[in-house]
Amino acid sequence: MTGGRFTLTLTWTRQCVEIIAKEGRSLKELYLVSCKITDHALIAIGQYSSTIETVDAGWCKEITDQGATQIAKSSKSLRYLGLMRCDKVNEETVERLVLQYPHIVFSTVMQDCKRTLERAYQMGWSPNTSTAS
Repeated sequence: MTGGRFTLTLTWTRQCVEIIAKEGRSLKELYLVSCKITDHALIAIGQYSSTIETVDAGWCKEITDQGATQIAKSSKSLRYLGLMRCDKVNEETVERLVLQYPHIVFSTVMQDCKRTLERAYQMGWSPNTSTAS
């Protein structure tokens, strides 16, 4: 049964991430890009991994506002949370998290575009002065 395998895989993945978070006492970076994880994995990382600084959960389609909010709230060491194409995470939630947790860089399409534009303005770029070639 395909449905049974998916549930087994999802449960196994969640348990693996939880074990990694609990046992990886000096873990600093965790890249879960395109993994079949849910909010439970992010919540476990936030709860159990006291040294984690970077978590990239980009393209994890089951991550929602709850997971992003909980890991930001519970992890004191987190400095970067990759949420690129986590389409169940609303940009309004990310905007609120950016204000609440200024020490964390939240990576989404919109946030990365804003940072790029901000850097361009700081370097003197102006949309009025650029010329098309």
